[in-house]
Amino acid sequence: MTDIQKRMLATFLVLRIGVGVIGILFPILLWAGGRYHHIELAGSMSAYYHAHAGCLDPKRTATCSVGDQVTGAGPMRNWFVGILFVIGAIMGLMRGFSRWEDGALDVAGVMAVGVALIPMPWTAIGKGFSPHGFCAITFFLCIAFVCAFCSDKTLKHMPLECPNRNKVIAFYRRSYRILAVAMILSPIVAYVLNILSLKDSFQFFAETLGIWAFGAYWLFKTAELSNSGVEKKALTGELPLDTSKRK
Repeated sequence: MTDIQKRMLATFLVLRIGVGVIGILFPILLWAGGRYHHIELAGSMSAYYHAHAGCLDPKRTATCSVGDQVTGAGPMRNWFVGILFVIGAIMGLMRGFSRWEDGALDVAGVMAVGVALIPMPWTAIGKGFSPHGFCAITFFLCIAFVCAFCSDKTLKHMPLECPNRNKVIAFYRRSYRILAVAMILSPIVAYVLNILSLKDSFQFFAETLGIWAFGAYWLFKTAELSNSGVEKKALTGELPLDTSKRK
């Protein structure tokens, strides 16, 4: 490979690893930053847009004066919005290996920004559907679609000389299916918990499962592409990829 090809390959590698790490660190950062500002674990990740010391969660409105309930007063608000904008931008700018994948990633990018721009109302717990929730659920469904139905586009290019090739392909395919299920179940479970108004931390953990599955997918995809050398072969002209089909 030429130097410029190596740099192009490194760009793809760093981009996927970066979004994977960001996804995994996202809920940890909200929790750790909240603790630094004397905020206990909020009822959901979205609640960190509002949560601040003395008025921790929408379900604890009895402990807050009316003046405390200022929309967007949380010290972690900028982190929450900023990270979602980063994730949304990367999803929108990243090109997939098929037109279906491109479309799903583009929609996911718009939905991530929508989650940031349309915050969860401070008293939304138990209120059911909201535009914020729609954006969050659609985001996870789009990434789950990519994970479950678009991954075979590159899996089939695993080299024939790869040791235990069939088992390796089966491992990645099974992992992608599991991560897709986790991304689908996460917003559904969070929505149900929101309706039932159960223990504060349950919804946060349900959302964390989904965002960790999102981050894990990009790390797994990076490992798969590194093992198969698909991008390297495509850059050097050894492997022409038809992006007009889903698979």
